[in-house]
Amino acid sequence: MKETVSKEIYEILEKSKKIAAIKPYKSYEMSLEAYNKSRKFSLKTEEGYSLVAMAFACRAKSEISQMLDCSLRALEIFEDTNNADGKMKSLNLAGIAYFYSSMYEEALRYFLEVSDVAFKQSDKFMQSCVMNNIGEIYRESSSNEKALDYFFDSLKICQDNKYQMNEASILGNIGEIFFNEGKYDESLDYYLKSYDILVEKNDMLTMGGIENRLGKISFSVKDFMKAEEYYFRALNRLEEVNNKYFTIDVLMNIAELMFNKNDRKAFVYIEKAMSYAEQINAKKKMCQVYKYISECYECEEDYKSSLEYYKKFYNINEEITASNLGNKIELLNVELKYIKANEKYEKLKTRLQEEISAKTKELQRIREANKILEKRAYEDELTGIPNRRSINFCLNNTVEEALTNDDSLVLFMIDIDHFKKYNDCWGHSKGDYCLKKVADCIRNIQNKRKDTFGRYGGEEFVYFAKSIDYEQSLELGNYIRNEVGKLNLYYTSNGQTNAVTISIGGVTGKAATLGSASKIMEAADKELYNAKEAGRNKTVLKLVD
Repeated sequence: MKETVSKEIYEILEKSKKIAAIKPYKSYEMSLEAYNKSRKFSLKTEEGYSLVAMAFACRAKSEISQMLDCSLRALEIFEDTNNADGKMKSLNLAGIAYFYSSMYEEALRYFLEVSDVAFKQSDKFMQSCVMNNIGEIYRESSSNEKALDYFFDSLKICQDNKYQMNEASILGNIGEIFFNEGKYDESLDYYLKSYDILVEKNDMLTMGGIENRLGKISFSVKDFMKAEEYYFRALNRLEEVNNKYFTIDVLMNIAELMFNKNDRKAFVYIEKAMSYAEQINAKKKMCQVYKYISECYECEEDYKSSLEYYKKFYNINEEITASNLGNKIELLNVELKYIKANEKYEKLKTRLQEEISAKTKELQRIREANKILEKRAYEDELTGIPNRRSINFCLNNTVEEALTNDDSLVLFMIDIDHFKKYNDCWGHSKGDYCLKKVADCIRNIQNKRKDTFGRYGGEEFVYFAKSIDYEQSLELGNYIRNEVGKLNLYYTSNGQTNAVTISIGGVTGKAATLGSASKIMEAADKELYNAKEAGRNKTVLKLVD
């Protein structure tokens, strides 16, 4: 009876393993069924392998602490039954759990244990697996030379023993290192070798991943037609096996390719990537997508949408960081359950306490750093006033608000006259000083009036105000210009001493008449040109009615 049940269990586990990558939840259900049968009939070895299969499914589901828990429960069984094969598989999965949480020291500890057992058992397959895993640790730690040493040693074992699927994976890892180093020919060679094996084995999921990588190489060398061919091949393949996680990367790459061709369909692929990331709650992918969408909208000068997605990126990024720190503590807690009170237990307990303390401090530091980063994203580094991105965003909002309230507004484009001559006279450090002084002077005016002011680029600034008529606008423009003239900044050119002055071009009127933010900027820029043509140190203001 037990023999029949054992056979049934192994058949279930074999089926579970085959679908783990594409149907991880179903795989877990099947493994759990095998586990319950093993417990019912007191089949300890089968129970251990069922836990290994459950850990494997948890890996595909990205449930890392549960993956570690299943691995360590299996390890206890295999140590009690002196099963070397099961012990290696359990240790390897425990190491992978730590690797996924970026806890490389702990991961390496487990992988080295696997390596010891594998060499004692002369298990070439596990030797190749664990050497590849150690290589991945070194790659993630940016130690490419050491990573390649392990990858090539693992590759030789695979080739000598015809472990073709492992060989394909390692070839892909080697190709990735060369790609990251900008060695595209070498990278292409290894990717294609991997791809040939995968085609023979008809591994749809991994083939899709390699096709995506091949597309990235083609894009990097500006062979955009080839890149498109590879990307869409990868997309079709990954959607066929319904793997949304890996499809997100392909969709992002297609969007980048479309943007490169100025094709508006890029947004279709971006939105699909965002939808997939949200459906499977892949927070790292969501973070990447939101940041990319924010940058795309900024290029489109849709600053409101850009800021909206930047905030989403910011919030998810903070959540991920907090979650990563929490995962580290959770993993150490899981391991603590399976260690008896001894020196190793005390060391792990101390490490856990250190991680909890570090988490508290790190979260505080991250919150503070993120606040600074968000501020810097919208602040001019030199002068500390709002930058071009911030000005565009504020202007769009101001125009919308003025349209709603049927309000009037004025916008000035301000330029420092003969700034190059000032730089030539005093040098660039003094030029920076001049920019700061002018910015501070106008900022003081803006602060008192509660208007908006920022640096648009170089020696050019933008100032705008609401609820103001033509006469008030002209008076304000002249006041700004005169206050800058009192700064006592000067330069010498052709033996003549000149004071630093500014030219101002502006437009004013009802928001409905002035048009969009970009049209207002364009109109003000024309008036700035007129101010300079009129001899500089002038305020030229146009009323649009």
